[in-house]
Amino acid sequence: MSSKKSKSRFKKANEDDNSNGPRDSSIDSANVSLQSSGHEGGSSKNPINTLAVIDFVEKADDKVPKRCRTFLVQLSINTMKSTHISIGRPVLLSSNTGEQEVCLAWPAASFPGSKVGLTKSSQSSLKVKTGDKVSVYPLTGPVLQAGDVLLSTRQRDDALTTEEFTNYFLRYLDGKIVLPGNSLSFTYFGRACSLRVERVTGVDGWTLERPLPISGQVPEAEEASLTSTALGSSSILGSTSMDLSLQLSLLTMEKQAGDPGVPGPAASTPCRVPSVHVPSTPPCITLTSTGPAEEDEEKERSAHSPEQTNTEKQPTAAPGGVLSTDTFYCISTSTKVTVRDRQKAAQEDEETTAQRSKVTYSMIGGLSSQLQVIRETIELPLKHPELFSNYGITPPRGVLLYGPPGTGKTMIGRAIANEVGAHMTVINGPEIMSKFYGETEARLRQIFTEASQKQPAIIFIDELDALCPKREGAQNEVEKRVVASLLTLMDGIGSEGHSGQVLVLGATNRPHALDPALRRPGRFDKELEVGVPSAAERADILRKLLTSVPCRVTPEELTQLADAAHGYVGADLAAVCKEGGLRALRRALGSGAQPSDQHLMGTVTVTLLDLQWAMSEVKPSAMREVAIDVPKVRWSDVGGMEQVKLKLKQAVEWPLRHPEAFTRMGIQPPKGVLLYGPPGCSKTMIAKALANESGLNFLAIKGPELLSKYVGESERAVREVFRKARAVAPSIVFFDEIDALAGERGSSSGTGGVGDRVLAQLLTEMDGIEQLRDVTVLAATNRPDMIDKALMRPGRLDRIVYVPLPDGPTRREIFTLQLRNMPVDQALCLDDLVARTEKYSGAEITAVCREAALLALQEDIKARLIMGRHFESALDAVKPRVPDSLIQSYVNYQQQRGLRFF
Repeated sequence: MSSKKSKSRFKKANEDDNSNGPRDSSIDSANVSLQSSGHEGGSSKNPINTLAVIDFVEKADDKVPKRCRTFLVQLSINTMKSTHISIGRPVLLSSNTGEQEVCLAWPAASFPGSKVGLTKSSQSSLKVKTGDKVSVYPLTGPVLQAGDVLLSTRQRDDALTTEEFTNYFLRYLDGKIVLPGNSLSFTYFGRACSLRVERVTGVDGWTLERPLPISGQVPEAEEASLTSTALGSSSILGSTSMDLSLQLSLLTMEKQAGDPGVPGPAASTPCRVPSVHVPSTPPCITLTSTGPAEEDEEKERSAHSPEQTNTEKQPTAAPGGVLSTDTFYCISTSTKVTVRDRQKAAQEDEETTAQRSKVTYSMIGGLSSQLQVIRETIELPLKHPELFSNYGITPPRGVLLYGPPGTGKTMIGRAIANEVGAHMTVINGPEIMSKFYGETEARLRQIFTEASQKQPAIIFIDELDALCPKREGAQNEVEKRVVASLLTLMDGIGSEGHSGQVLVLGATNRPHALDPALRRPGRFDKELEVGVPSAAERADILRKLLTSVPCRVTPEELTQLADAAHGYVGADLAAVCKEGGLRALRRALGSGAQPSDQHLMGTVTVTLLDLQWAMSEVKPSAMREVAIDVPKVRWSDVGGMEQVKLKLKQAVEWPLRHPEAFTRMGIQPPKGVLLYGPPGCSKTMIAKALANESGLNFLAIKGPELLSKYVGESERAVREVFRKARAVAPSIVFFDEIDALAGERGSSSGTGGVGDRVLAQLLTEMDGIEQLRDVTVLAATNRPDMIDKALMRPGRLDRIVYVPLPDGPTRREIFTLQLRNMPVDQALCLDDLVARTEKYSGAEITAVCREAALLALQEDIKARLIMGRHFESALDAVKPRVPDSLIQSYVNYQQQRGLRFF
């Protein structure tokens, strides 16, 4: 296929050149020599032209022009004969690292065989050193003019962009073949210049450029060869002579196919040293065409060309590199040269990548109300500024987006810039800060000046709180100067010299940390909260995320998944989809075989089980610092306590599963539940079962852990608990041993009043000015008489539930649950155990079963069954530890408070 395509293009070029008239015969003869030598180097014998590198022998040679000496390689005459390389012709050098360069071959007297002499510059380009191996092959491909060459320099230098430098560059490197990745080093008026070739466009419309680094993508050398063999009518080496030399070489091959002693070409020195050099080429080069080269035309042209498949010359190149038969492009005086600094080149590459992955409004889910406000506030002034000027309305200068991390603030900023079509500048707060005096303010002024010159423009400042904190709390003068500078620049928008088509968009998750002067009208005119999405908004986000993912999830299952994702923000849901996709991929690869990518694309499908598993692995962002491992305790694991379970279900599960019932009745669900009773009566276990069964985000707080010796830290800890609970609502906050945290006011004498302050903060959080929505407080204690009365009123702890000692049926159920995994004797009477454990708590019944098992092992370490006598001994060892006085205190407490005793 490669041979057909190459010959068809040779034929077209031949026809084009014949139409353009006769050409110089000297060029034709040079091409004949070039092609014939190239053919022998790629004959069916295909010798391995691998030579060892030595340093270039520096000695003058009058026959070589001075400007060509840099691009020479030295070979022995015998080596040139054996490898079929002509004197003064280009050769392709390939190193083991995949780097390539083309130099002129030149013989050196008394030069060792199997060696190649390279200059320091060539050794650097090929990334080799003395003693390494390189392959050397004669260059046989056509050479065309380069119409456009893009160069890059490491540092910005205005002198390299002048017309004088361009003229010098073209004169100095006239005829030099360049490929992407080549380094060009020379001296310009005493200044050492080093440039790198980034892109080459030939006069035939084909472009060679370095591709963007995509992992796992390596272009095939054969495909590059097919693309690069396109010929145009402006070939430096005439295409007719190329075709003639190819035919001559083919005749030579057929004649000497089986002859082992193939003589090399005549070692003749050309009259004019060709100024064509092929520089080093990276192993990955993308060739694209801007011309109308169609595959159908190629097939049609190849149909008229003679079939010579068995006589095609074989290309020679390093694996993954260019071939010696490929098309190369050389610099001429008519080549257009562009020089840019590499930082700018990298910036443009990033912009190109961003252009491919544009964010639009349609890609954002769950933020329809915020996007509607943004479009009214931002798009109208930028798209129709004349309306505001006609009516004398000042357009908004800034919009502040605030909310928790991962809710989509930065994504909204990118979508605005893409949808409006405005120039956008992104400022990351910490990145712009500098340690040098005045440099940060100068950067800000430069950004605003550039935005005013490219109106309409949007300046997006991410993490605004890091750039403009409160000035009274600033630790140094730099922050104060930056805030003052930003205030002045924002006030300057819309003033004289500005048309007002510049908008400042800020994003932060700490709006309270911003300087108040920024938040007044005239600067950030509108503040928009991007909060935690609701269930319907989460379903919309999941729908947008799974649009391009092969999945088998129905809309009803997606709604079910969104309802269970309490407290998840957009970034968390994106992580869930990613983890679900990875699990589906691991399942497809789990068979042990290595299927192809095409096979995987048809078999990998994300299911509801994958997403549910991913949700169990990915926790909400706000819960990660307080996340706990909720035990897998179910209601069935809690023996008895039916009345207690009903009260908790009414307070927690009913509002979630039947919200329309509460709305119909016009009531609010309970805000808090207090569980009190003797120790060991499963209060904490009930809380664990509630956390597991409800599926809500569960924050477990032990009362004493919030207390701190520093003034104000305990109250701040209480505020943080409720802030996190609101962020991941609906949620449950469980306070174990709350009597240590919310004791009667005035009882904590000698502690600096920290208990009173903590209690006041707790009361305010539960029922203060800011309403507590979708957060249920669950507390447990065995000393309810020590809790402050203000916490026990309705509206805070609405439900006060007594968890008594287990009765007969409850004790039977506890024994059944404990003995289901224990090998007990069939003759064991369960009713007798229930009767003999009167006044035992649930924890003490569990201790009886554990003690009986230990006694059985003590009697015989190989015991298989737990006998009745072991339980008899266990009952003698474990006695009820709840005194009657404590039970009576609970009765008295309920009588005083008018509570019902269950």
